[in-house]
Amino acid sequence: NLYKQFAELRQRIGLVPQDDILHKELTVNKALKYAAKLRFPADTTAAERDARIDEVLRELKLDIHRGKKVTSLSGGQRKRVSVALELLTKPSLIFLDEPTSGLDPGMDRDVMQLLRGLADDGRTVLVVTHSVAELAICDKLLVMAPGGAVAYFGPPEEALNFFGYDTWADVFSAFENYRDYDWAGRWKGSQH
Repeated sequence: NLYKQFAELRQRIGLVPQDDILHKELTVNKALKYAAKLRFPADTTAAERDARIDEVLRELKLDIHRGKKVTSLSGGQRKRVSVALELLTKPSLIFLDEPTSGLDPGMDRDVMQLLRGLADDGRTVLVVTHSVAELAICDKLLVMAPGGAVAYFGPPEEALNFFGYDTWADVFSAFENYRDYDWAGRWKGSQH
């Protein structure tokens, strides 16, 4: 029951929005302490919160940045802090909206590899992105056609072949140029 188990479900699900919701004038450590106080059960001790913060900082390779103000971090580091906030409660399901938006290709790769590691550790990670550079790192790929219809769902390495194009730029151009095409029908009629 969603209503009866809301607190438990809230702990199991993490959401990282596109825009970082961080207190930029706080240090990384203080930002995590603040979030932990808000998210952990009231009977959690300060020592337990600190131990979990230390664990998350190590996991995301942020321990060397713990004393830095969030405002001084690079875009990729800030995104890792946003992910860290969500990992405090050990969620089994994490949603990320455009986690690599505004990052250079190297940082894009680093963030996607971080997310791959979270998935390898047993978490379910769902990423909404327009960045196609690191799609091969995903287990499954869901491509939405204009209007929100499912145009493809399956292994990333088979997607371009499914669409019949060599590049993602060509796929996106096809979506734009053939808006009336039944992309969802094509997918439904396929083996995917």
